Amino acid sequence: MEKMSGERVEEVKITVPVLALVLLLTALLTIIGNIFVYFLPFPFTCNMNAGDLIATPGVDMLGIPFMTTLIVGALMYIPSVRKYLRPVNLMLLYVVALASSAFANQDSPWREAFEPVIARVGTDPAVMAYVPEFVSPPREAAEALIRGTGSITAIPWGQLLPAITWR
Repeated sequence: MEKMSGERVEEVKITVPVLALVLLLTALLTIIGNIFVYFLPFPFTCNMNAGDLIATPGVDMLGIPFMTTLIVGALMYIPSVRKYLRPVNLMLLYVVALASSAFANQDSPWREAFEPVIARVGTDPAVMAYVPEFVSPPREAAEALIRGTGSITAIPWGQLLPAITWR
């Protein structure tokens, strides 16, 4: 396949071995990312987190793709490895690194992303009086989410979706 400017564009053929390698690398990078975060000493979890890099505020430069790019840059100096670092392989590796960043528990999503949705259950009502319901749903909705309802139709979606979307 060629572009008008004469550049060669390589088509990616997704075969079973390629898909298996992508799944394996995604799982491996996700596990490594989680282990890295879980074993950081408490004072360093903000600065040394491999989720959003603190040096890029507002840009959300993810750590796993960034570290993967640095490692690939170092591997480029090894001739026996360099021949495998074709543009298609680099593209697949970057996509895998992005997916791993999404799957990994980076930036402690069990607390920061989910906590506002259930905050009314464990936070003093005097404090929650200042939090709008589109940020944190009513206590009954949060309790239904925590305890379960037995049916997906019994979940108070009208109260939960604004807070989930806001987050």
